[in-house]
Amino acid sequence: MSLKRPLSLPFDPIFLAILVAAAFLLFFRLDHRPFWQDEAETACLARNVLKYGVPKAFDGVNLISQEQGREFDADYLWRWSPWLQIYVAAGAFQMGGLTTTAGRFPFALAGLACIWLVYLLAKRRFGDLTWARLAAGLLASTVLFLLFSRQCRYYSIGALLALVILYAFRGDWQSRFGPAALLVGSLVLLFHTNYLLFFSYAVPLLVASVLLYRRELPLRRTLILALVTALLVIPSLKLYRFGQQAGMMDFTLVPNNLGLYFTDLFQFMLPLPVAAGLLWRWRNFFLGRAGPPDEPEERFTLFLGLIILGNIAIMALVPQRFFRYVFHLYPLCALILAWVIRQVWRYHKFSGILLALLLVLTNFLHLVPMGWLGIVNRPDHNHIFMLTYPNIPLKLLVTELGYGYPDTNRSLIQFFKTQARPGETILATYGDLPLQFYTSYRVLGGLQGSISPRESPDWVAKRRITRLNRQGLFLEAEEFIRHHLRLKEDYRQEVLPYPDERFGNIPEPGYHRFLAPGEPFPHLTIHRQGPEVP
Repeated sequence: MSLKRPLSLPFDPIFLAILVAAAFLLFFRLDHRPFWQDEAETACLARNVLKYGVPKAFDGVNLISQEQGREFDADYLWRWSPWLQIYVAAGAFQMGGLTTTAGRFPFALAGLACIWLVYLLAKRRFGDLTWARLAAGLLASTVLFLLFSRQCRYYSIGALLALVILYAFRGDWQSRFGPAALLVGSLVLLFHTNYLLFFSYAVPLLVASVLLYRRELPLRRTLILALVTALLVIPSLKLYRFGQQAGMMDFTLVPNNLGLYFTDLFQFMLPLPVAAGLLWRWRNFFLGRAGPPDEPEERFTLFLGLIILGNIAIMALVPQRFFRYVFHLYPLCALILAWVIRQVWRYHKFSGILLALLLVLTNFLHLVPMGWLGIVNRPDHNHIFMLTYPNIPLKLLVTELGYGYPDTNRSLIQFFKTQARPGETILATYGDLPLQFYTSYRVLGGLQGSISPRESPDWVAKRRITRLNRQGLFLEAEEFIRHHLRLKEDYRQEVLPYPDERFGNIPEPGYHRFLAPGEPFPHLTIHRQGPEVP
């Protein structure tokens, strides 16, 4: 009697299940909330690409600016941030129409590709199926990764390119043209995604490579690839006004930025207990007492850790600190955490299972130790059902997607679509770009810059948060209302039954709300030109 051979499937059923679940979380109800301010910037520029062929900041009616007009010259050609995300969104609009779903679709697809590539990196480059499944599962269950990937913004493309660079680096680029071209091409595309990500990623990658993979770096070929990358990148530095923005750096902010970035890293990406355990494990390497680990998987994990540290060190030089500037490190953190789970499992199986469940289902390991130590970064308006509090993140995300959310921008858009008349002008102290994208009205204010004293807007949407510019002064929209409008005399006020939240569908962990606030909350207030109706 012969034994039957085990069934061999042409695919990995566990990974397929992970991919299907991730696809649902990434694509389900992509339009459940409208673009918020930053997304709308990308969307409005992409719409102008369809009209002019290049991203222009003025379409004859509305001006796109969040830097008081610094982003363009007299020709209105956008020169502030790289264009790749704009053209990706424009292509999506060309195929799917000017809709929220179309705008976000390619970025959600890039997020799904990140999960696939994390799996592929661990499986093909290291032959470790368990590591691959764990890393893919961790990334697919990370709510912040899903939130950022569901944005019409560069975030997921940057993360995908960071992974492609790693995949090409662990290939045979030293001797073959294909992997070398993939490495250079991905670096160049990363620059055109966001040059901050390029510099903060490429430099630590090179340094970590020298420290851990020196023998795999043929000097001549490495210099050639670096030179080709530089030649392809340098011409665009002037286009994106790199020199002007570099002049805004403030080194006095570096210590504070470092502290906040590491706080965010431990709270939302790589839990402090895990990071501390890894530092202890590799202490002799960091102290110069020993070389790097011999095991390929552990050496690569250390490699990822060094890249993360280098990214944070470079990003701390940038005066404006946002969590989104380190979002592209999420796949690296997933690989590190998956490797840690593997090691714990080998030592004690139950502990490995418990660690995996804590990381996949909860944020307890991220937040609870930070709370014990009093190291937290929570804006004062946070609610218990946010990612800055210990909870079950996936439950929060599924609840929001299933039940919806009274988004501030949607409330304003719907109000003006039903109440304003063609040709009227709206002055908004914030949220001007979502109104520009979703309505046909002329929209002033926000962060656009100076407003002519002769303007007499038909509507004023004054948000409850008073905003300041980089110099700590009131924005021009606020000053215009204070000095050129008589709201009480010339406008009648309407209080809407919707919350006036700061941003809308922002993915930043300190601001994103999953559950609708209950009364009492600050209401949206609109001012309509005309005397008060008795």
